[in-house]
Amino acid sequence: MDHPCSSNIMTQVKNQLEQLNSSANALFVAYYTAQGEPFTKYVDRLCHKDLMSFPPFHANSTEKDKLVELYRVMAYFHLSLDDVMQCQKTLNPKDQNLHSKLNSTADTVRGILSNVLCRLCDTYNVRLTDVINGLNTSEQYVFQKKRLGCQLLFKYKQVIADLAQSF
Repeated sequence: MDHPCSSNIMTQVKNQLEQLNSSANALFVAYYTAQGEPFTKYVDRLCHKDLMSFPPFHANSTEKDKLVELYRVMAYFHLSLDDVMQCQKTLNPKDQNLHSKLNSTADTVRGILSNVLCRLCDTYNVRLTDVINGLNTSEQYVFQKKRLGCQLLFKYKQVIADLAQSF
């Protein structure tokens, strides 16, 4: 049986992107604060490096192409965020503020992925089967895990602002 997407699915995607954009800075601050020194003292030096690369997104594309690219960006971020969340369960197990923000962000990202897939399948008959890899810090030392998470969330703040404006 066919289950078409909600008629307002693009409004939902836009609202979810705006929600992520409005909470991105608070997540970033909660993250680097939870890491302690030297992150709180040298956040610019440790986190603002533009080494993190998300999949590309072109705001002036067709809706279909924008949705495919949005899906790839969000899938990459979701996998990377999951890695960060696993690390933080070990490194900062008692920081409920951080875990709450990470979980809320992950829930919204999952919602976007679901909505985008529905729209692509329903409207454009596109089924994405790309293999997307996220950040993997399993082999890293603790400091490097913290730093990569910080860089990811800093870059995410920039990327999500662009995405929110594009829909």
